[in-house]
Amino acid sequence: MLKNEVQTDVCIVGAGPAGMLLGLLLAKQGIEVIVLEKNVDFHREYRGEITQPRFVQMMKQLNLLDYIESNDHVKINEVVVFHDQKEIMQLAFDTLIEEESYCARLTQPTLLMALLEKAKQYPNFKMMFNTKVKDLLRDGEKIVGVYAQRQPGDSTNAEQLPSEGEMNIHARVTVGVDGRNSTMEKLANYELDLDYYVNDLLWFSFEKPESWDYNIYHFYFQKNYNYLFLPKLGGLIQCGISLTRGEFAKIKEEGIEPFKQRIIEDLPILRPYVEPMTDFKSFVLLLCKMRYVKEWAKDGCLLIGDAAHCVTPWGAVGSTLALGSAIITADVLYKGFKNNDLSLETLKQVQKRREQEVKMIQNLQVTLEKFLTREPLKKDLAPLMFSMATKMPDIMTTYKQLYTRETPLDIDESFVFAD
Repeated sequence: MLKNEVQTDVCIVGAGPAGMLLGLLLAKQGIEVIVLEKNVDFHREYRGEITQPRFVQMMKQLNLLDYIESNDHVKINEVVVFHDQKEIMQLAFDTLIEEESYCARLTQPTLLMALLEKAKQYPNFKMMFNTKVKDLLRDGEKIVGVYAQRQPGDSTNAEQLPSEGEMNIHARVTVGVDGRNSTMEKLANYELDLDYYVNDLLWFSFEKPESWDYNIYHFYFQKNYNYLFLPKLGGLIQCGISLTRGEFAKIKEEGIEPFKQRIIEDLPILRPYVEPMTDFKSFVLLLCKMRYVKEWAKDGCLLIGDAAHCVTPWGAVGSTLALGSAIITADVLYKGFKNNDLSLETLKQVQKRREQEVKMIQNLQVTLEKFLTREPLKKDLAPLMFSMATKMPDIMTTYKQLYTRETPLDIDESFVFAD
């Protein structure tokens, strides 16, 4: 079958938050961009939807905050930790930072549609859903694009591109932003420097009880399990149950009834939502894998976001971290195109500018997960450590590093959007 030949400046593989923001920022600078998304639309369940105060800071720096927050969202002002249903720690974000002192909860489709609507105004931005990357195009050792297969689906500014079938997309730079199970990572044979996996998180959602404060991120240390609760749009609460690696398989072997009883024993408020369950269909398992690609850049190709530096759900920092990498990538590529220098050394600047922050957060998460284990000694020690946390200046400094930025991102002023 004859393949269609397509040319662009940058091909972005993956239309998650980082991929969409990168595409928007590059298009703003006049760079030809094609974004490929393998799924038919933006709708996902239990993807990263909590953005940290540092996200609010970054969007404010780009002058996108008011636009983003014109969409339906929830502001989370504090984190509260409980042990045996007694409050042991309260962390209000305004104690860490005076302005932008909240997390913003947007559904991922809401955020992605907002970015897409903004990008539509640039004819040099093109996007195709239902398009899967099957292989890389190479010129010797250099990656010069992708071979993709497209099924009929939605697109943006892509009238001149094939509506379906096989295509070779030739690009001066190809960026893999396709998540923790990255196709681009596998096709380009990237090497991992870190592959850490000790815990799982089991998600389910339920209607918000009347007594529940909708603007708080709750965490509970209980007898049987540890729980985190996040507000979810539409009057729902999202609950994550912390499990050790592989524990869910044993729970399923045992059956739903004993599992339900342990949850109800821990938190009786969940009885009306858990008791009617007859199977495990309401639950979604997330493997809490942390990964770090040794070298993000190859000649002509770059990985960012979860494809390069996947973090665990703890602290709900993954999306914000990926968006920060997207902004820095846009800055590096913009200057590379401007200087006609898209060499491997130029692409390596992204990792050089991001690795300190990424590794700092990954190290914090490894430390945190050690306290979230269900081992007997650590199980009893963890609530004590959390109850002391807000009384210790060093710990408060750590929280500030996790949730906020001390300085704005060092990027070209031309990335700031007009009102």
